[in-house]
Amino acid sequence: MRKQRLLMNWKMFLLLICISSFSMSLFAQGRKLTGTVTDDKGQSLIGATVKLKSGRLTTSTDVNGKFSLNVANNESAIIVTYIGYIDQEVPISATSNDLTVKLSTSARSLNDVVVVGYGTQRKKDVTGSVASISAANLAEVPATNVGDQLKGRIAGLDITSTGTTPGAVGQIRLRGERSFATSNSNANNQNGPLFVVDGIPFIGGSLNDINQDDIASVDVLKDASAAAIYGSRASGGVIIITTKRGKAGKAVISFDGYYGLSKITDEYPIMNGAQYTAFKRESIAGNSSASSPNSTAYPFTTAELAGINNGTSTDWQKLLYRNGFSMDNQLNVSGGNENTQFSISTGYHKETGIQYGQNFDRGSLRASIDHNINNRIKIGLTTFQSLTHINGANLFPLYNAVAISPLTSPYNADGSVNLLPMTGSVDQPNRINPLTIRNQYIQNLNRKLYSFNTLYAEINIIDGLKYRFNAALTYGQNQGNNYSPVNTAYNTATSPTQTSESVSNSENYTWLLENILTYDKHFGQKHHLTFTGLYSTEKDHSQGLQIYGVGSPADYLQSYNLFLANQVNFSSTNQPSYADRGLISYMARVNYAFNDKYLLTATVRTDGSSVLDPKHRYYTYPAFALGWNIDRENFMKNVSFVNSLKLRAGYGVTADQNVSPYQILGNLSSNAYNFGANGQNGYLVTNLASSLKFEHTNNYNLGIDFGLFNDRLTGAIDVYKQKTYDILQVESLPPSNGASSTTVNAGNSKGKGLEISLSSVNLRSAHGFNWSTDFNIAFARSVIVSLHDNLSADVTNGWFVGQPFNVIYDYKKIGIWQTDQATQAAVYGQKPGQIRVQDVNNDGKINASDLQILGNYQPNYTAGITNRFSFRGFDLSFVAFARMGQKVAVTYLGADAGAQGYPFFNQGRVNQANVNYWTPTNPTNDFPRPDANLSGPTYASTLQYRDGSFIKMRSINLGYTFSGESVKKAGFRSLHVYATCNNPFIIYSPLVKSGLAIDPEGNGYGNQLAGASSFSSDALGRAVTVGLSNPVARTFQLGVNAKF
Repeated sequence: MRKQRLLMNWKMFLLLICISSFSMSLFAQGRKLTGTVTDDKGQSLIGATVKLKSGRLTTSTDVNGKFSLNVANNESAIIVTYIGYIDQEVPISATSNDLTVKLSTSARSLNDVVVVGYGTQRKKDVTGSVASISAANLAEVPATNVGDQLKGRIAGLDITSTGTTPGAVGQIRLRGERSFATSNSNANNQNGPLFVVDGIPFIGGSLNDINQDDIASVDVLKDASAAAIYGSRASGGVIIITTKRGKAGKAVISFDGYYGLSKITDEYPIMNGAQYTAFKRESIAGNSSASSPNSTAYPFTTAELAGINNGTSTDWQKLLYRNGFSMDNQLNVSGGNENTQFSISTGYHKETGIQYGQNFDRGSLRASIDHNINNRIKIGLTTFQSLTHINGANLFPLYNAVAISPLTSPYNADGSVNLLPMTGSVDQPNRINPLTIRNQYIQNLNRKLYSFNTLYAEINIIDGLKYRFNAALTYGQNQGNNYSPVNTAYNTATSPTQTSESVSNSENYTWLLENILTYDKHFGQKHHLTFTGLYSTEKDHSQGLQIYGVGSPADYLQSYNLFLANQVNFSSTNQPSYADRGLISYMARVNYAFNDKYLLTATVRTDGSSVLDPKHRYYTYPAFALGWNIDRENFMKNVSFVNSLKLRAGYGVTADQNVSPYQILGNLSSNAYNFGANGQNGYLVTNLASSLKFEHTNNYNLGIDFGLFNDRLTGAIDVYKQKTYDILQVESLPPSNGASSTTVNAGNSKGKGLEISLSSVNLRSAHGFNWSTDFNIAFARSVIVSLHDNLSADVTNGWFVGQPFNVIYDYKKIGIWQTDQATQAAVYGQKPGQIRVQDVNNDGKINASDLQILGNYQPNYTAGITNRFSFRGFDLSFVAFARMGQKVAVTYLGADAGAQGYPFFNQGRVNQANVNYWTPTNPTNDFPRPDANLSGPTYASTLQYRDGSFIKMRSINLGYTFSGESVKKAGFRSLHVYATCNNPFIIYSPLVKSGLAIDPEGNGYGNQLAGASSFSSDALGRAVTVGLSNPVARTFQLGVNAKF
């Protein structure tokens, strides 16, 4: 026995020696492979996965993006992956070492992780329509807020400019509109998407409150199967903003900053001195008055006649503009260990507008911390505070400036300011020198303090079962200060007792408590089940007050001491406000995946809203979606060019309860009655009580996600339909009713669309040259199906069954009556040189029967494209976007007897846009003959409607990333410098090409002429229009991204 044991021991000893020798032989044939992984700009990627193609070894990059692997000489390649970037296979040989691997971004990789609401999923597991964009891609468009950065970047997300002043936030729509509201503010509330920041609904805040440099990613939930989890505020879709958080590892200090100069892209096409002289003379010759032909009530003044003689041609609008500047600085410190991670950042952004008196600035402070108390309990905090100032956002001096005769001078002979350049004319007191807008005491200031705070605690109860508690508190406070000194373009009064001042103050807060239970478990090797349950309560509060004053003892007081004003009062149209509303929600969601092939998502949510009738206060809505990862089927194994292929189908219901509180109670307001000798004050019912319920939308979505040719071409295609019922709207009532309106559930709408998103790696060279492209295009159609009381049209509100929500309803201009058409023109009471409109029924007269729908403000499609190039340390990108097929109203191309449009257009009373007008020797069909007898041309509204299609280059970026030991010796982990041009040029625009505008994008709401449409001011005000607002600024910026 002992000999057998001894023999056995010797055998084991000899075996160990053999194994050791074999291992040493392998080690001798292997080596250490090192390298660095960077993005396409050369910046290090921390935590990238590097594995041998054989699968034997895997590692990840450190805080400097470096990796090290022990490899055998027979290994042929490594595979490098990183979330948000295209996987890259890198060949290696026996001599390969110190590699530099550059990864290209991929917005559509099916291996990406996306935020889907109360959790994350791999994109290959997502069954809804979800789109994502990274912080790196957002940064390609340096802008004031994330809304500007998202223009043209996500298919189906349509962001329309509504202002050009610093800090302006545009109109945002996701997959069109569903609710046809009366006013633009109601339309934005009911059709705009819900913003969610770090998992918490962003209520009461503005996009300007979020420092865009703090954003890590943006995920857009488009269809109901994805968005229903957020309840009755998600009917317009959901945009989830995830901010940056700390990661385990050595602390990283980063600085991002830029400085830029801004100039106007162009001046409005206003007449110069010679053009205005000819125009005014033609208005006299074209006077249509039978009693006073060849005359005018607005002759040349003495100063104008002198200007004609000495060749004066003042460009008044140039006096409004200056070169602006912008700057943005962001400092961030992040890091931690395996138990605690933190991120702290502070930022300052400032813009000085290209118009005097306009600027924007924002200071921000953000902190986040995540801490593992033990292996079961985790807590965390996110807080950010911002303070913004916007000055001059409601100051629009352009009309006053360009209406002044160019034949007059801004300065007197002694060099002093010519305060009243129109002296001697009827407009003398109303046309103040625009140099007066530089008065240092003019005030149009809004200051906002916003605080966003969330606290969470997570408990892992058992394996796979987790409870999370979220508590959020947000607070916003706005203060407005306005002051208009006399003898300025904003206040033409001359007496110091007529200064105008006001102070406003408002606040809002929201508290939210969420209880979330999640069960995530794999069963066997093929089943994956995730259950999410939610119970949440929320309260929203707001209140506000504004006080007005008239007269101030000194300009330097501005609006800071209304106690000294001559008069102090409240405005009947802007009374104090107070509102409370609450929401209780229950939600359950199940995600199931079988063998990573077949996917199911089922969601049910119930919301209870305090603003609705008690009988209809709760509403339950379901959502279902299926997914099929076709690429995992056996029949796809030999289809080598397909890397991923997934089919999605979903159905869901979303709801909306976005009406003001207390509508179910009705409203009263005070009113004076002519009763008795001295009259009496009483109360008037201004809004009838209503039994309101949830508006709801049924959504259908079919989509496909794909990755081809080793993910060099990835993308998604979605088609959808949606039907909305019981739309919440304000219904106008006849005066005999006493109340002017009431809020009701009435009317239905429907929409459909197609969305295509593509990302491609067009070129990837071994010499370091790379070219990739992101492209998206979306077609959306929304129309009204039915109206209240079974009406086919509600003309006052601008609604027509079968049409989009905002249409143009007017006579159709078919030209200008020509000299040889004088007899025919006389049938309609007109003469050559006047606007000719279509007689639809050929009855020889123009009346309501000839009104027709001429178009709408809904684009046929929207699109965007981004091209990125990189070569060694250099990177270059181009971002462009388009809106095609929509109409736009250009408000300064017409006038009526009122204040809308451009008062006194074509009359010769004031200067105006240089248009191609009719004369006996210039028989154009563009614009009518100037007529000193008319305050505006007959059918002037027909001149406003233009093709609003455009393709614009949004930004061009050129950068360089420094590399090598010199950067490290200088104390940098990475260093990237860049130059950017925002709004460099317009690629296509019929409107701009016509010479009638300088930019095709909207810059405001309403102010167009109603014409014969009988549209209300609210209906006209819903339209995004092109008016005389600030020209768009072109900005040149130099910036740096540095890590230490």
